[in-house]
Amino acid sequence: MQEIILNPDSEVLTPHSAFPVPHSELTPAMRQYREIKETCKDAILFFRIGDFYEMFFDDAKLAAKVLNIALTARDKNKDNAVPMCGVPYHAAAGYIAKLVNEGHKVAVCEQTEDAKEAKGIVRREITRIITPGVVLEEELLDAKSNNFIASLTWNGNLGGLSFMDVTTGEFKVAEFSGINELTEEVKRIAPKELLIPENDLQLATCNLQPASRVTPVSSIRYDDAERGLTGHFHVISLDGFGCASLHEGVKAAWMLLQYVKETQRGSLPHIQNLSTYHPHQFMVIDSMTKKNLELSEGIRHGAKKGTLLGLMDKTKTAMGGRRLRAWLDYPLKDVAEINRRLDAVQELSGADKLVREEIQAHLVRVYDMERLIVRISLDTANPRDMVSLKDSLKTVPVIKNLLKSFHSALLKGIYHGLDEVKEASDLIEAGINPAPPAMMREGGFIRDGFHAELDELRNITRDGRDWIAGFEAAEKKRTGISSLKVRYNKVFGYYIEITRANLEQAPADYIRKQTMANAERFITPELKDYEAKVLGAEERIIELEQRLFQDIRRRIADFRDRIQETANLLAGLDALGAFAELSDEMNYVRPKVNDGDAINIVEGRHPVIETNMEERLVSNDTLLDGTDNQIIILTGPNMAGKSTYIRQVALIVIMAQMGCFVPASEAAIGVVDRVFTRIGASDDIARGHSTFMV
Repeated sequence: MQEIILNPDSEVLTPHSAFPVPHSELTPAMRQYREIKETCKDAILFFRIGDFYEMFFDDAKLAAKVLNIALTARDKNKDNAVPMCGVPYHAAAGYIAKLVNEGHKVAVCEQTEDAKEAKGIVRREITRIITPGVVLEEELLDAKSNNFIASLTWNGNLGGLSFMDVTTGEFKVAEFSGINELTEEVKRIAPKELLIPENDLQLATCNLQPASRVTPVSSIRYDDAERGLTGHFHVISLDGFGCASLHEGVKAAWMLLQYVKETQRGSLPHIQNLSTYHPHQFMVIDSMTKKNLELSEGIRHGAKKGTLLGLMDKTKTAMGGRRLRAWLDYPLKDVAEINRRLDAVQELSGADKLVREEIQAHLVRVYDMERLIVRISLDTANPRDMVSLKDSLKTVPVIKNLLKSFHSALLKGIYHGLDEVKEASDLIEAGINPAPPAMMREGGFIRDGFHAELDELRNITRDGRDWIAGFEAAEKKRTGISSLKVRYNKVFGYYIEITRANLEQAPADYIRKQTMANAERFITPELKDYEAKVLGAEERIIELEQRLFQDIRRRIADFRDRIQETANLLAGLDALGAFAELSDEMNYVRPKVNDGDAINIVEGRHPVIETNMEERLVSNDTLLDGTDNQIIILTGPNMAGKSTYIRQVALIVIMAQMGCFVPASEAAIGVVDRVFTRIGASDDIARGHSTFMV
């Protein structure tokens, strides 16, 4: 390959590759590329050739520009030189991440047959399409954030919304009666990718940020959507999911599921439930309020540090971190459910603090079970993933034993629901090496003693060193050449090396293989027979390990539902433990949450500021109700703390309705259904800086 002079910066680039080269002039491999590219015109095609993923034509120009890699061509002197670039397959994840983070789709095309067995061109096919909303690779994900993809429909007065995290199996649906409510919910979910019907002009003109990519898809009818969903879940109707009457929601859900199935080239066996939720069940926090209150991102820096989430996230697992974030995005309105959480937090703090700390110490050793079992179900998990799942499952009975002394309804439910899935951990323990290699192609990940044939083959290769040493000693004795050596390389296999000074002593049965400057290399029939035996065993070991691993992975996937449920319970336990830890650390009090209309906070404190300020923070009282105290008029000079006080009240209410203790000496909170704010846009409250700070 030679460099060609191409300037992608001078062009408007998209993955819609043109093919300027006539079909008759293309090589067989390029013809195959062209046919496959026609099936994924809106994606950058990673075309596997040996140890590289190659890109061609406009895909190459676009990828080279985004990835900052060399743009080349095979024959620059030809009139129709084909632009191309490539990345090593073992490092592809980082390059794919960069493309996806820029909002591009990537279609991964693999070689689906062994090149040695291929008759003609090697068979290739797209195994999956990676989009901003459909990502499975750990390197491309934020461990403590969901990676949502969402879909919208709108029929003029009613909107359907569905969203999914493919990495965890979460799949939800809802309906909204107004376009503003619909788009605000999209902003609350913050999907990485958003699907809208390609012919819906009203949705197309809405402000649908912060979705990183808006993808138009074909519209569908309700009948087709209902048929598709019931078929996927193997049910007669959608009544059991609570969404049969939500026609727009059902359309959005099937539109989403169908799209994700197409990207994964599979049936998505881990998507086993569709949860219908009703927006009125949760406090409404619109995007502007979320920003002004700095719930999860700072106004000035956009980072988690210095936000309410940054303060509250004391979770020990990735699953718990995602659950806590979800509780922050969706504070409850159901008083009974809020108090169930508060009961659990109360037990996990105070007198039972030491038990909670022990539980948290074990949670630290729990890996991301939600995402692990999904990768296992989709056949993308590697041996290290399996070991991580096993280690996590083995921690479950220890945590369960620590929970048996608790009495609150939520913690008792977690105790009774936790399942160590011993069959799964025992299978992984028996079959997978506890310290498997990073690359599966290296072998060595199936445990000794798991499979008789594999053990026998390994013995052949392990005994090889002894055999070679014995053969070398015997040949030295037979020939009288003390410097004779038996060696191996990938080109010539096993050989006998004799220096030129001793060539006259070489036996007649030695077959000359290669002449070197200072030596000659030979083989013998016995040595070649042994080579065939050893190399055949090594090849068979790799094949057998792959097959055994796939079988173990398939058997573990059968425990998917039980593992997902345990992961769900551990996530909730972790989030509750984080609330308790924060409450103990900062001397918070349990709020009295009720259905009334009063907010009565005694000696309230801003939760974030009090952790960042060196000087003592002055506490404040608040009394608001629906009769005599409906409004507070707050006056004072710039930087006197007015904005801080306003935010403080809102944050305390939000924390209370999340089910967390609050920074006050006493608090009674009547449930609110919405929080509004309009505060100085440039305040940096966490650092004590006002809009007017110079």
